[in-house]
Amino acid sequence: MVFTYGVVSLGLLYVVVSEVAADDDRLAVAAMIALVGILALVWNDSAMADLSAGVEDMDEEVSASAMGRNFAKAPFVMFRVLNLVVILGIAVTQLIALYN
Repeated sequence: MVFTYGVVSLGLLYVVVSEVAADDDRLAVAAMIALVGILALVWNDSAMADLSAGVEDMDEEVSASAMGRNFAKAPFVMFRVLNLVVILGIAVTQLIALYN
């Protein structure tokens, strides 16, 4: 999803910067920016939630290993917040560029 979101965001950025969209199309482009951001946010957040749930499902051998201990210490909440901040930042800057 990260690759797809990156490609779609770059495409939308091209549409915004090159002014390919007419004034009448701004609402449609803005809706695409918002909806793609929401889709990426839900997709990435659910993947990180699944990863954090995996910490509880580790068996004794894996949780005792160096990888398991490191995985248990991973700051999944911070990753989820960072995901939110980055995607919102991209969407907001694209919307600002679209309407300026």
